[in-house]
Amino acid sequence: MKRITSYIIAIIILMQSIASFAVDIPGYEGGINNENSYKEVVFLTGEPIELEGTLKISIKEKGDTKTEQYTYKLDNKKVGASLSRTVKLITTFETNGKQTTSKKTLDSYKETFQIGKKKYEVKTEDYQWNQGQVVQDTGLLQFYAGDWSARKTYRLDKGREEITVQTIGNLVGYDSPWSATETQTLQYIMNYENKVTGQGAWEGTAVVETSYNKTKDYNYVENVPNQISFKGGYILTEKHENTLKYDYDLPVITEEGKMLWRNIGNGSTQIDTNPIITRLNIPALRDIRGLASEKDILLIASMEGLPLNTTTLGPSTPMSRGDFAKALVGTMDIELPVEEETSRRSSRNKVEKLPIYIDVPKTHRNFKYIEAVSERNIMQGVGKDKFAPDRALTRAETITILIRLLGMQNQAPIKNYTTGFQDDASIPTWAKDHVYMAKQLDIIDNDQYFYPNRNITKEETAVILVNFINYLQTRLMYDFRENILNN
Repeated sequence: MKRITSYIIAIIILMQSIASFAVDIPGYEGGINNENSYKEVVFLTGEPIELEGTLKISIKEKGDTKTEQYTYKLDNKKVGASLSRTVKLITTFETNGKQTTSKKTLDSYKETFQIGKKKYEVKTEDYQWNQGQVVQDTGLLQFYAGDWSARKTYRLDKGREEITVQTIGNLVGYDSPWSATETQTLQYIMNYENKVTGQGAWEGTAVVETSYNKTKDYNYVENVPNQISFKGGYILTEKHENTLKYDYDLPVITEEGKMLWRNIGNGSTQIDTNPIITRLNIPALRDIRGLASEKDILLIASMEGLPLNTTTLGPSTPMSRGDFAKALVGTMDIELPVEEETSRRSSRNKVEKLPIYIDVPKTHRNFKYIEAVSERNIMQGVGKDKFAPDRALTRAETITILIRLLGMQNQAPIKNYTTGFQDDASIPTWAKDHVYMAKQLDIIDNDQYFYPNRNITKEETAVILVNFINYLQTRLMYDFRENILNN
């Protein structure tokens, strides 16, 4: 059969869209994929067989229900194995504040795995499967975890032979603007039974771990020629890595059904996507040259988190609340509100959307950025429908906003504790948990003093934002990826 070389994802949105459930490793069989191909491993024959091919996904959403259909066409030509599978899953959602829970159930299923003359078949009635998942949205990030259980019965030779596969699975992951990770762990227990002779029964086990990782990295590139209008600039590179690891303990069986020994081992495979490269703008800033933080300021300005087209920044001047809202939008891929275009006729009866804050009119230079961070509850007003867009932001307020975006403030100690700064007593009570966690996560430097009530400068803002980006890129991913896979 001719292999289909394209990887197709068809998404059909009906009525309102359900909130995205962050990252999803495709399918629920412990597989990985890139733009062109999909891989998984099966253990039905007493040895691991890696299969590769195509996966088509169709998703329909309506109200609080999502329907997913997966169509697999896989093979391994070296061993003469092929697999076809069609899965239809129904997901229902329930939202409670910043948390959304979901329950997935199996609607229909059909699978045929063939190796040589042996054909293994599964139908809907032979597969019991369900999954529960919870997502917590911090405004900028999504953290999520899920568990599922399943029992699948393969029938061979018109039901004369059966292999029952019990599966216990769990997943954990997060999605952020600078990185994303999902790690799945599936534990299989396989039991073979000959319904006719009652002989040759065997049991095998396997553990499959799949990991999806998205990383966005920045790199400053100097231009080689000297006679050019700009010395260099930043490049963003986005990569997607997919890893599958497995361990197995399986029997080696003769054709007469006699077990010779145990086949114990492990393996792994990987499949990556083609990197996406983006060249950033070149800032015109000139009053930052020679500063220790020059590269940090240039990076943030390249993403339009700081002024891009002006030559003067004033790095030691205070950062305003409105300008910080713009910096967050520029560096954290926060979508701006989109104004609906209306015809003259429909505009007569349309009620114009009013600004969220009375002190941030549509003419304010940071209006759209303040609206964006407020709609996602990333930044809040100062009371009485006001945002105070031009008021200077303090260092304590800045750190509080960033740690609240991570949702990590609750990880601080409960009882009396110190942040370790000499001016710990000056840190406002509402900010102390946030400052403590920022220090633990290396988002702020381990200096003697924090100066919580001092206005934060534009230079300091750039440094802290780069530290925040670096945390999302490295330490957070390491915790979700390496600590799980190597545990």
